[in-house]
Amino acid sequence: MIVRPLRVQDAAAFRAFVGRLSPQSRYARFQFVVKELSPQLLRMLIEADPRSHVALAAFDGEDMVGEARYVRSGDSGEFAIAVADGWRRRGLARRLLDRLLRKARRHGLKRIDGEVLAGNEAMLAFVAQAGFSLQPHEEDGRLVRAQIAVQSWPGSVENLALTPIF
Repeated sequence: MIVRPLRVQDAAAFRAFVGRLSPQSRYARFQFVVKELSPQLLRMLIEADPRSHVALAAFDGEDMVGEARYVRSGDSGEFAIAVADGWRRRGLARRLLDRLLRKARRHGLKRIDGEVLAGNEAMLAFVAQAGFSLQPHEEDGRLVRAQIAVQSWPGSVENLALTPIF
């Protein structure tokens, strides 16, 4: 398992990763129906300015199995995380979130927040367990706002052992 910054050269792996997500997982990640990434959306997600858009990818060999990112706005950032359906409940999302929040801290962000679909119980439970506060979205009843102060993140999970897949 390797977690590293997402690169332009990873476009095919990223496209394949999104394509392998179940329709429900793609909808939860993008919050709209995505059958496959358009060239424009792929370019926007892969060719981001690293000063304002941090994107991490998890690879199992050649296969991308997870992504985490935030887009900076002032001293805060909006995050997104997706993990391949077969890799859920193995600690990968926690590892990606840890790396993302440590980068946010190093880059001087005060807060990370995001919008989670109200029906996405697994993600809501994950972020609540990770220490995020949850509030109803003020403009869209389909969403819940998840927020954490970057300085309150407890620290690294680098030594977390991931369950191997056979």
